[in-house]
Amino acid sequence: MADDMTYGALAVASRRRVLEVLRQAGTPQDATALARATGLHPNTVRFHLKVLIDAGYLVQASAPRSGPGRPQAVYAVVTPAAEAGGYALLAEMLAGQLDDRDGSALAQRAGRRWLHRTAPAAADAAAAPTGPGRAAAGPATAGATATLDEAAVRATALFAELGFDPVRTPYDGAARIELHACPFLDVARRHPDVVCGVHLGLLRGTVDGLAPQAFDAELYPFVRPGVCAAEIRRRESR
Repeated sequence: MADDMTYGALAVASRRRVLEVLRQAGTPQDATALARATGLHPNTVRFHLKVLIDAGYLVQASAPRSGPGRPQAVYAVVTPAAEAGGYALLAEMLAGQLDDRDGSALAQRAGRRWLHRTAPAAADAAAAPTGPGRAAAGPATAGATATLDEAAVRATALFAELGFDPVRTPYDGAARIELHACPFLDVARRHPDVVCGVHLGLLRGTVDGLAPQAFDAELYPFVRPGVCAAEIRRRESR
């Protein structure tokens, strides 16, 4: 299943190192540069890159060469790194303040802005679609070629890295991802509009980065005790 592939992609230390080097670089890198930075054989790097693309962590694009030759394959990160730390009190205070205003809408915008800062390729449709061998495409091409499964893989990778323990579940006409371990569960119970609004902004920013206006995404808090659900549908199917 997609969630098994997502977790398995980060099970290898050298693969996590490739992802870390790409994040630190801040710009798309080719396999040769990544091999130099990690000390891995270029073929090993290419294998790791394919696994990370298939799991939704990276996208492949084409960059023109400075000299003659075919365009060069480069790779960019599309999921933000999760920062460790116990900020529950700060989250509680900020959520309480937002609750007194238009908390849900503000929270969604905050989620999108944070995604854009930490994983700009995820918010840039020109860097979409995922999948080995796919070059960067503009909004029209991205919307036409991106699949529901690709959107679900990208969203699952996002929530996995942020610590939500996501699990893909069968659902008629939609990609459904159950979130079993919200890092802000206690705050979310008291301020669901704010906390879940941030997560909805992250979800919508992620699928819009894959294909603008191609998908509808919703987040349903507490469909079961301690479990929320994200749903993604192709817009034209509704």
